[in-house]
Amino acid sequence: MSEEEKQRLVANLAAGLSRVSRDDVIEKNLAHFRAAGPGYGKRVEAAVHELRDD
Repeated sequence: MSEEEKQRLVANLAAGLSRVSRDDVIEKNLAHFRAAGPGYGKRVEAAVHELRDD
């Protein structure tokens, strides 16, 4: 994937996860992304936290 495609993917995943009210559900999903790749998981996690803090 190109960097732009990766950014869109992370943004789309984070947008959906940021709307989840249960932290345990968010964490469970983030664990799957971390397992797929440490950098990938960190990017999704950072994006989710950024959206939830707004």
